[in-house]
Amino acid sequence: MPSPSRHHPAPAPPPPPEGLRHPRWLTVVLSALLISMAVLTVLATVSLRDHARELAEPRLNSDFLVSYQIATELNMLIDAARSVQAREGGTGELMLRLQLLASLIEPVPTAPRAYTQLLDSLPQARELIEQLARLVMPWLARLQTAVQEQADREVAQDILGEAAMLRTLSDRLVSLVHRQQGNIQDQNRLRLHGGFYKLEWTIAGLITGSIVLSVWLLILNHQSRQFGAKLAQANARLESAVAQRTHELAWLANTDPLTELKNRRAFMEAGEALVIQCRRYPYPLSALLIDIDHFKSINDRYGHHLGDTAIRRVADAMTATLRETDVTGRLGGEEFAVLMPHTDLNAALRAAERLRLAAADLRIPVPGQEPINLTISIGVADFRHDMSLDILVMHADLALYRAKHDGRNRVRAFGTELSSPGDAA
Repeated sequence: MPSPSRHHPAPAPPPPPEGLRHPRWLTVVLSALLISMAVLTVLATVSLRDHARELAEPRLNSDFLVSYQIATELNMLIDAARSVQAREGGTGELMLRLQLLASLIEPVPTAPRAYTQLLDSLPQARELIEQLARLVMPWLARLQTAVQEQADREVAQDILGEAAMLRTLSDRLVSLVHRQQGNIQDQNRLRLHGGFYKLEWTIAGLITGSIVLSVWLLILNHQSRQFGAKLAQANARLESAVAQRTHELAWLANTDPLTELKNRRAFMEAGEALVIQCRRYPYPLSALLIDIDHFKSINDRYGHHLGDTAIRRVADAMTATLRETDVTGRLGGEEFAVLMPHTDLNAALRAAERLRLAAADLRIPVPGQEPINLTISIGVADFRHDMSLDILVMHADLALYRAKHDGRNRVRAFGTELSSPGDAA
C-alpha cells in the first residue's frame, strides 16, 4: 500500500455548507411587518367592539322612551283631571298621576332617570322639562298639603286650563328627542361607514401581510431543504474524510515510513495472531530474520541517503520475492523479519535463498561512481508447539548470527547444519 505521507497527502476538511444567510434589512422589514400586523389586529378588534357598541346605542332608545312616557303621563293626567272635574273618578287618581309625572320630570337624587343622557345634555330638552316641572310640581305640592277633595278639583281645573300648554310641551319634547335621535343615528352611521371602510383596509393589510409571510415561509422552507441537503452532503464528505484519515493514521501507526513494510509493533501483533492460530489449528510456521551485510560501511562511505535507498531496495525485493500472505516487517535499522504461515523449514529455506539471490542482483546507483552491490544474511527458524513468538524470533536471530559468523551472504537455519547454496560462493 502506498504511503499516505509520500504519495497521498491527507485531504483538507470539506468547507462548511453555506447557512441560511439573509440581509439584515430583510429581517428588519419582516419584523416591522409582523409588528404592523399585530397592531392592525388590535385596532381591528377595538374598532369592531366600538362599532358594535355604537350600533346597539341603548341610551337613544331609553331617551325616546322617557320622553314618550312623559307625554303619555301628561295625557293620562289631563284625563284624570277631566274625571275629577266631572266627578267620575276618584280623587287619589290625580295624586298618583302627578307623582308618576314628577318622578319622570324631576327624579330624586337617589333615583335618577336611567339612560337619559340625551335629555340631560340637550339645552332645549332641559328647558322643556323645567317648564313642565314649574307646572307639575306646584300642583303636586298643593295636593299634598291641602284638603284632598277641594284641592283635587282646583288642581284639576288648573290642569285643564293648562292642558294645551302641557300637550304642546310634551309634543315638542318628543319631537326634539326624536329629531336629535335621528341626527345621532345619522352620525353613528357615518362613523360606522368610516369605521368599516378603515376595517376593510385593515383586513386588506392583514391579508397582504399574511400572503407575504406565507411566501416567505415557503422560501424559508425551500432554503432549509437545500441547506439540509448541503449539510447532509458535507456530513457525508466529512465522514468520508474522517474515515480515510483514520485509515491513513492507522496505516501510518502500523507501517514503517521508509520501506512501507510493517513496523516492529505491527509485525509483533500480526505474529502473535499467527502463533495463536498455529496453537489452535496446527500448521507449519517459519520465521526469517534478515540483515544487510556491511550496512554501516555503506552509510559511512556513501551517506545516509544512499543507506536509505539500500534499505528500500531490499524491502522492494522482499515484496517482489515473497508471497502476499507472508508477513513482512522492518524491525529497525537494516534488520527485517518475515513470518511465513503454512511453510515448513525446508520451504522457508528455499524462499530465503531466492530472497538472498534477488538481493545479490541489486545494483545501487552511486553518482559519479560504479553501482554498488548488496548482500544479505538470513536466519531461518520454524515454529514448535507451545513456542512463543519471542522464542521463534530469537531462534531466527541466532541463525542469523551464525550466518554472519560464517561469512555473511548466506542462509542458516536454527538447529541444523544445513548450508545455503551460496556457501560455496
